[in-house]
Amino acid sequence: MSGRLRLAGALVATAAGLAALGAGHWAAQRAARDWSTRAAQSAAAYLALVAPTAPGATSYDLARLLAQARGLASLPGWTGAVEVYHGTAPLVRATAAPLDAAEFATLREREIVQALGDAQVAPLKDKDDWDVVGAVAVRVGNVTPSLLSGRTLALLAVLGVTGALAADRRRRRRVAIVLGLTAVLVGVTGYRVAVAGARRATDAWLMQARVLLGEVGARVPTRNAAMAAVRLAPLVRGAELAVSDSGDTGVQRTVVAAGPRAITRVQLMSGRWLALTVLPGEATLGGWLFVTLGVAALGVLGVLFVAWIARARARPRALRETLTAWGFLAPATLHLAVFSFGPMVFAGYLALHRWSPLEPVKPFVGLGNFVALARDPLVWISLRNTLLYTLHVPVAMAIALGVALVLQHRSGAARVARTIFFLPYVSSLVAVALVWQWMYHADFGLLNSLSALVGLPPVDWLGNPRTALVAVMVVSIWVQVGYQMIVFHAGLQGIPQDYLDAARVDGASPWQRFWRVTFPLLRPVTLFVLVTGVITSFQVFTLIYVLTDGGPLHATDVLVYRIYQMAWEFLQFGDASALALLLFALLFGATWLQFRLLGKRVDYA
Repeated sequence: MSGRLRLAGALVATAAGLAALGAGHWAAQRAARDWSTRAAQSAAAYLALVAPTAPGATSYDLARLLAQARGLASLPGWTGAVEVYHGTAPLVRATAAPLDAAEFATLREREIVQALGDAQVAPLKDKDDWDVVGAVAVRVGNVTPSLLSGRTLALLAVLGVTGALAADRRRRRRVAIVLGLTAVLVGVTGYRVAVAGARRATDAWLMQARVLLGEVGARVPTRNAAMAAVRLAPLVRGAELAVSDSGDTGVQRTVVAAGPRAITRVQLMSGRWLALTVLPGEATLGGWLFVTLGVAALGVLGVLFVAWIARARARPRALRETLTAWGFLAPATLHLAVFSFGPMVFAGYLALHRWSPLEPVKPFVGLGNFVALARDPLVWISLRNTLLYTLHVPVAMAIALGVALVLQHRSGAARVARTIFFLPYVSSLVAVALVWQWMYHADFGLLNSLSALVGLPPVDWLGNPRTALVAVMVVSIWVQVGYQMIVFHAGLQGIPQDYLDAARVDGASPWQRFWRVTFPLLRPVTLFVLVTGVITSFQVFTLIYVLTDGGPLHATDVLVYRIYQMAWEFLQFGDASALALLLFALLFGATWLQFRLLGKRVDYA
């Protein structure tokens, strides 16, 4: 049994490692296909510019198109295989198979790049850009590093050995730690395979585009470099082409305000230079690090599962009980995974990317979003306002505790009063905010009407930056007092009456009985109300949205409202997710504090 267990652990760990490397290889090949698509589009645009038309027609002169097609495949510096079709007939290799008639019909109908085996086929349109008269197929080739290098083989060997040892229950935890670290290295290696492949594909397209731009620039001269950039732009769709100074014609990486860029320079006639800039393919693969690490981590989980099965088989009853328990927990666990853990992981992915639904690419920026948040003054203002808003929590607690002390009797009037205090908490928060908005109105609000009766001037409660946040805090207190009063009332009912009677016999005054007996025994309840109140105050949104909309002059702009504006008004989902993670860190700290404080022992003596 032990030998089978070790073999199963080794196979599970090794299979997960191979899957992680395979995921990186697939991502690299996908990037290569994307750049093959660009290369096919660039080649089609090149032929449309340099191939002449037949006399008196808009279609290409077939003989000259044939010459240009064969010349394209032999351009100095051009990489990758290329085939040009006139209709369905191949021009570069006349003996090659023709383009399928159905595929050519689809190409004419949709006018988009399509996959043909391991090549990408772009439509070739006539001079008037009206009809598709042919196609250009480009195959970049394999740009992925070898998966069977010495380093990867060594990592897989270590992964298999540690998987075999960690699956044996007699082994120590050190083996499991080595297994986890090796799985991380394998996941990172898979990600680096994807990055290296995408980088090579980007470089290949930039060099191809540079060759085409230089060739067209030599054949179709223009007055200046600016006009050349405009005329040659169709060759490099999706990239930036601008006038530049002379420089290195190799591919270089740089970082600008918009993010990482790959750049090369093109020399035209008469010493004119253009800079070709594009978002590198590796900048869009940040999410694949989570994929490769996750796949590698499945191997660790699989080894632990194999070890658990071996232990559980020795105790059939415990195995049945465990499987039954997980059967009951599975629906709730699935719900948490889909609606809680899944969105949290996706938020982490967004936080590391410049992600916007309006942008076709979502480049990986690492900690750039967090750095941008640290430099944004509105974020600091919203954090300050959130902390100030939280100051209403102890005030609401004091009022709630006082009301609970007054209404702790079991009379019918006390029950009715507690119900009245609790109603705002269970009412619709939007309706409550609308009612208070009317009460705060500067012209016909209830508060200003009452103040006018005693000769006080009207106050623009929600329109004045000095009073807006305080006005929102008052509404929050009014809403929260009922709930906190119920919690304190439950805590008061749990205090033994004998303690209070003993203090009364000893001559303690009502204040002394409260301060020396009641309040210390309420410490767990008080800490619970305090921590949950702080967490709730950090999540305030509805009151701000309805009452003030974050104004005036950002006086009530809080963290959750800032997240909402970044995501749904400015469409900056990356920045919003980064701020949401920072808020999560603050709330996690408050929750940790709650468990630490509420877990302390309470002395009743």
